[in-house]
Amino acid sequence: MSGKRWTVRYREPGGRTGRQREKSFSRKKDAVDFATKMEGDKRENIYVDPDAGKVSLRRYADDWLAKKTASAGTLESYERIVRLHVVPHLGSKMISQVTAADIEGLYARWRRDGAALNTIESRHIALSALFSHAMRHRRIPVNPMTQAEKLENPVIPVDDRKLPSFDEITAIAKEIGPRLSPAIWLMTCCGLRIGESLGVFPEDMRDGTLRIRRQVIRYKDTSGKYTPKYAPLKHRKEGEWRDIPVPASLEPFIDRLPIRNASGGMPYPDLLRKSWDRAIKRLELPAYNPHDLRHKWTTVALTNGVSIHEVSRWLGHRSIKVTVDRYGHLTQDGQERCRQVVETAVGPHMLTPGRAPAARGADLVLT
Repeated sequence: MSGKRWTVRYREPGGRTGRQREKSFSRKKDAVDFATKMEGDKRENIYVDPDAGKVSLRRYADDWLAKKTASAGTLESYERIVRLHVVPHLGSKMISQVTAADIEGLYARWRRDGAALNTIESRHIALSALFSHAMRHRRIPVNPMTQAEKLENPVIPVDDRKLPSFDEITAIAKEIGPRLSPAIWLMTCCGLRIGESLGVFPEDMRDGTLRIRRQVIRYKDTSGKYTPKYAPLKHRKEGEWRDIPVPASLEPFIDRLPIRNASGGMPYPDLLRKSWDRAIKRLELPAYNPHDLRHKWTTVALTNGVSIHEVSRWLGHRSIKVTVDRYGHLTQDGQERCRQVVETAVGPHMLTPGRAPAARGADLVLT
């Protein structure tokens, strides 16, 4: 005891070669608890150097992203999330000082700023990867992501009644202009994502089938400059592809591929988004999103009896569960079958004008 403080002296793992450290407390109980924890952590090989986490979240995130091995699309997404939505709020805090309350406060801020639950889920995944890395490398003793109360993210089915009509899509394509309009029709006729529509070449089309091989993403190079780049498809590895049936009406647009910017270079996906937003504003249309064209294609396919298993494969979903959760209500064959089954079973028993009740015991057996 020194004055009115209790001091714990201990060695880091490594026996006599371990660095000796000390920490003081105003209460004996706190000192005993700390000493017990340090010895227990060393025995269980989970000891974390108290100084290891004395680095700002901003700096740690920069180092993490620079060394992380992942697809170009994932790295671009993580970098953008950290730079725009995490660092401005938590970047100056030491990574070891970020608490579950900080994470929950970040979720609340994102919600107040109007972020959708799906968007927050994407940011949560990136942030979880960052703190999981810090845990594995023993920079923090506790992962705040596992302690924070996560926002529920229910899957919201696509409302087909809020999608643009084909007349509206035609007007948008015309307003956007001939250079970018092929992307509009690729998304509408093939259900492509924005980046995928920008990565199509004429040779990808053959015998009524589009073999989609790549997408365009925004990539941060070693100099820190952002540039568009071809990358593997979402949920796919380098060299993997998927085939999509193409209607004949899309063929006249093939000669205008690949899509280029005004300077003849590879366009950013944001170029199409901004052109879309300007067209929507000029046409005074509802706040449609370019991704609605992918929903439109899916709606047309499912409501006209195309198998949801095939649609899921053509969309490039990781699992058919994603397709069923978002679009399952659009499968017309199931709805019509349900109407027929219920009508056959219940209809004869209903008392309606001009109809006599069915005989007792006349329940039907459906096959």
